[in-house]
Amino acid sequence: MVLDIFISIFTEVIKEPIMKFIVDPIKQHISYPFIYKSKVETLDSEAKQLKNKRLKLQQSVDEATRKGEEIYESVNKWMDDSDKAIEEAEEFIQGEEQAKKRCFVGLCPDLKTRYLLSKKAEKKALAIDKLRNEGDLDSISFRPPLLQIVASSVYNREALNSRVLFLKQVMDALRDPNLNMIGVYGMGGVGKTTLAKEVHRQAIEEKLFDVVVMVAVNQTPELRRIQSEIADVLGLTFDVEEIPGRANRLYERLKKEEKVLIILDDIWKQLDLKAVGIPFGDVCRGCKILLTSRSQDVLSREMRTQKEFRLDVLQDEGRGVCLK
Repeated sequence: MVLDIFISIFTEVIKEPIMKFIVDPIKQHISYPFIYKSKVETLDSEAKQLKNKRLKLQQSVDEATRKGEEIYESVNKWMDDSDKAIEEAEEFIQGEEQAKKRCFVGLCPDLKTRYLLSKKAEKKALAIDKLRNEGDLDSISFRPPLLQIVASSVYNREALNSRVLFLKQVMDALRDPNLNMIGVYGMGGVGKTTLAKEVHRQAIEEKLFDVVVMVAVNQTPELRRIQSEIADVLGLTFDVEEIPGRANRLYERLKKEEKVLIILDDIWKQLDLKAVGIPFGDVCRGCKILLTSRSQDVLSREMRTQKEFRLDVLQDEGRGVCLK
């Protein structure tokens, strides 16, 4: 081969140390037009390997998605980058196949074209090899926190104008940095739970808090259930079974959030927030608590709310009155 003869003569007159830095790079560049076919075959092999890895990852992604898990953004990016690299490689290889056919009619690429195409094939193959190695992912998905169902608004009718004003008072209180525990009270059936759902919906839609959770307490509080419902929204999994241990885990987790709203609906008697694992007061200024109850006394005396709102029976001119 002319290339080999040229290199052998050239290396005879140059000392070994110099040859390493001068001759080898020259030899590599001169060889590109003559190893064009080999470079394309390498690219084809790399593209097929990447495609197989991409298909296997897609199966894992589909399985994780069926389980309700979220796919990491880095995984989605790798898949998109792989799709693009595979598509470009296949287009390049198809172009090379067309070049072969043209050779039968005397239109083979000249040495300069082969040189450029050979380098391009090498560059693409190296990029695909790097991309394929980056696809060795330890984890592709995560289980997101459960989102509570947000009730649709019922406060958009003209007859509920007074309720809208009342809702605004409550939302303003929740925005007040000097208040972290407020209450709404009123007789049974007056609409306290509906109001709590409106607060829940609006707080989420307006992104007033990083975490918003609403839990029904009821006449006989079930601490384990209350803990679980709050933990689900936080994406917290308890590694302990006893209620005090779960309370500690929940307490520490909530303290890590900057802005939290916990709505405890339908409280009949004092609820020990520490026993549940809900931080409040100075230990967690970012944690806001909204309570609803039939009794103002339960709110102000037993739960020590800083402000209470009375919700009256809805009438044509009905309105909620803030007493404190």
